Amino acid sequence: MILPETIGASARIAVIAIFLLLWGGLNYYLGWRGWHYFGDYINPYRSLYWVLLIFLASTYFLGRWGNHHYPGAVSDALIWLGSYWMAFLFYALLLNVLIDLLKVLDRVWRFMPDCLHHAAGPIAAALFLLIILGLVYGTVNAHRPVVTRYHIHVEKPAGEREKLHIVMVSDIHLGNIVGRDRLEGMVKQINQMQPEIVLLAGDIIDGDIRPFEQQAMGELLRGIHAPLGVYAVPGNHEYLGGQYRQLLAALQDSGVVVLRDQVLLLDGFYLAGRDDKISRQRKPLAEVLAGVDHAYPIILLDHNPVDIQESLSNRVDLHLSGHTHAGQMFPLKFFTARIFEQDWGYLQNGALHVIVSNGYGTWGPPIRIGNRPEIVEILITFQGR
Repeated sequence: MILPETIGASARIAVIAIFLLLWGGLNYYLGWRGWHYFGDYINPYRSLYWVLLIFLASTYFLGRWGNHHYPGAVSDALIWLGSYWMAFLFYALLLNVLIDLLKVLDRVWRFMPDCLHHAAGPIAAALFLLIILGLVYGTVNAHRPVVTRYHIHVEKPAGEREKLHIVMVSDIHLGNIVGRDRLEGMVKQINQMQPEIVLLAGDIIDGDIRPFEQQAMGELLRGIHAPLGVYAVPGNHEYLGGQYRQLLAALQDSGVVVLRDQVLLLDGFYLAGRDDKISRQRKPLAEVLAGVDHAYPIILLDHNPVDIQESLSNRVDLHLSGHTHAGQMFPLKFFTARIFEQDWGYLQNGALHVIVSNGYGTWGPPIRIGNRPEIVEILITFQGR
């Protein structure tokens, strides 16, 4: 488990201990339920069953540990396997909860046919196959990005500029899972759209510099063509793993201007970029925008969409965020929609326009179920002079 540097040593130990207890308990519960369903069929292999379960539960963390100490093909494979196991565990637990709920309801209303009460093994096997098919679908779906377009009007003049063509991408998560091939496709798609400016809304590199450097991803980022430049803000994953200085420097070396609580006056509009919410050095937005002429349009890049109201009170015109992945895996969007004021899509509040992207890459399981990865295209018109 990787935690940000901003957490103290004692807190890190406590968080890790709680997490491992929870993770171990959930894996044990799934193993116990699996044995309940399949034990009669695989009884001679009981020891192998539990060893395999412990191995699968440990693969992601073994891979992350190996990635830091013995990086290579083995650690990469363990991370991939462990990432898929996360998704399998999630859906297997979800289905078990639904089964238990149906059993409780059946005790009251007796609506289930008698044949189902004696078919636990075949039903479990069918659900196992359903999960595998779901993971295959989610893997394919995660490689099918769409372009989401927004047309907005800002009631401010932007000098001689009448309109602005933006491409925004968030949550690419470049690393062991999302590698050079995916990045190459993204850059090609961006360049085909011929934007004037490209904005990267955080979580660009997934906390580890090694895959980024080994796969020479920086040279691909340098291939993005935008007359006004390529700009980025850090996300929480740039801070995970304690390598954020190297990660942000690598982005700068790749031709990306990283904004950390900074504001630039570009061609008729301001572009402001906030440090991530996880950073102790993050400044209040009022301080970031001090001295800004609010007669000009203000575009704000902030990875986490949690501070939309702060953008509203500071008269930002366009707030751009990512972070949420819109849940990434169904039904998690039901939770992100309640946690965030806007977890995906477009929101207008007075003069403030808000766009939140569900991201281009994936974190953890390399799958998307319930949404597709996206590149956001924004066409802005400004008030005429």
